[in-house]
Amino acid sequence: MNRTEELFFYVLGAVVQKTSLEAQYFNDVTPEEWTELFRLSKMQGVTAVVFEKLSAAFDECEDFPRPPKALTLNWYAQSQSIERKMATIHKRSAEFAGLMEEKGLHTLVLKGIAVSAYYPNPLHREFGDLDCYLFEGNPENTIIWENCYEKGNVAGEAAGCVVKRGHYKHSHIKYNGLEIENHQFALPIKDGKETKDLERHLRNVVHPIRKNENNALLIPSANFNALFLTAHAMSHFLYESIKIRNVLDWALFLKEEHDNVDWKTFWKWCDKMHYTRFVECLNCICEKYLGVEVAPHVATSLGRPITYNRVDMSERILRDVFSGNSIYTHGYGYIRFRIALAMSYFKSMWKFQQVYQHNALWLLMKRAWGMTIKDIDVKL
Repeated sequence: MNRTEELFFYVLGAVVQKTSLEAQYFNDVTPEEWTELFRLSKMQGVTAVVFEKLSAAFDECEDFPRPPKALTLNWYAQSQSIERKMATIHKRSAEFAGLMEEKGLHTLVLKGIAVSAYYPNPLHREFGDLDCYLFEGNPENTIIWENCYEKGNVAGEAAGCVVKRGHYKHSHIKYNGLEIENHQFALPIKDGKETKDLERHLRNVVHPIRKNENNALLIPSANFNALFLTAHAMSHFLYESIKIRNVLDWALFLKEEHDNVDWKTFWKWCDKMHYTRFVECLNCICEKYLGVEVAPHVATSLGRPITYNRVDMSERILRDVFSGNSIYTHGYGYIRFRIALAMSYFKSMWKFQQVYQHNALWLLMKRAWGMTIKDIDVKL
């Protein structure tokens, strides 16, 4: 790991631990290293998070080493832009949830907004759209999922939104400039029985709570988030790559929800879904580089000893993260995207074999078979 990456993790570790930065670590940072730290923060989706921590250090100590003035101004401007964008997304999301409430539908948020609450400033956790699950009934005890996906689509159209169906997992709703993924399923249940079983389990443990008394957004329970964040990150890891932002999500989640997760049940699902090694490696990275103290029953699967080289595997995963191998950010056309996806798949064979412990070609055929199922016939 080079010096810039070490500084990068030092700053993020201070974010997780809620500690102040010490000037001694930055005394001899060169302009080139400051520029690389900015580039790394931007590539890994934590531009505003890192600058927020640096800004606090600048405010606390007048003599704290600083980046070149032009870079500081650029970093500040981009952080402010992110904050304004996120504020708009949060506001529009609350408005959409209020619109759904008028139609008798509750809005459960997934991913971005759901994990932003763990950040020192929720508006610094970047994401692009609202992912949500719509349901009826009483959030506290009687949740009704049936037909709510389509009811949400219809309610959106009635309100003048542009609604695009066409994918069994979710539709796209455009509300006042906000892109919304209205989920029929949280997971790609065409992948098979195990994924369907996990989807059912997630619905059973969702136990939503209101994010803010002033809006209608609901966030899922820690038990839901533990498995859903894992499933989501695992999918990105296998088929392209994850970002340090995903690792930071997990570290902040562990710090905040350590005592609120049924870890025994969590690890049983990880074993069933082949997530175990991935999570163990994430825990290892969080321990080594972000200072998270992971208890034994959280760090290892069901208390069993780890029988592979977790340190080496976690370092390989980290190298993959820093490679920035995301095919979803290049703006490829349909054909080129499919080619890139196939190439990424074969480059990632080691992930399937060593981390996921599955035969990659078998999974590819299984997924291809699943896609032959007509969307209208996809049911839990």
